Amino acid sequence: MTTEIGGRIAQIRGSRSQAAFAKDLGVHKNTLGGYERGERKPDAEFLSALMRAGYSANWVITGEGPMLLKDLQAAPGATSGMDLDLLERVGRTTFEELQARRLHLEPAAQARLVRVLYRHFATRQEQPDQETVSNIIDLAAYR
Repeated sequence: MTTEIGGRIAQIRGSRSQAAFAKDLGVHKNTLGGYERGERKPDAEFLSALMRAGYSANWVITGEGPMLLKDLQAAPGATSGMDLDLLERVGRTTFEELQARRLHLEPAAQARLVRVLYRHFATRQEQPDQETVSNIIDLAAYR
């Protein structure tokens, strides 16, 4: 079992070349190589691209839970009734806001932020919007 973020990214890439996989995800192959070697931590834009491709950012970052977003509902211990479309929208909106602010959180902190935001929007049955995400990030900075 792979235990490092870079190893999990390489596992997702599989037999595809780094150049082809990097192009599919919108990053330079050297950037992808740095992620896989553990020289760099994946940024929000890269994690968002993986999510759009169907992979769980939580799994990439922590190694916990299922690798594929589609398997989240079937995973043991997963929250029943999890709205995967909402999770994807929350993740994308969060990563976009972090990019726009040029904030670089550690991957585990990014995952916690997405979890908090998902719970916020899910309990209120609301769709994520940039202003609310921005306000919650501001509040989190003052904990």
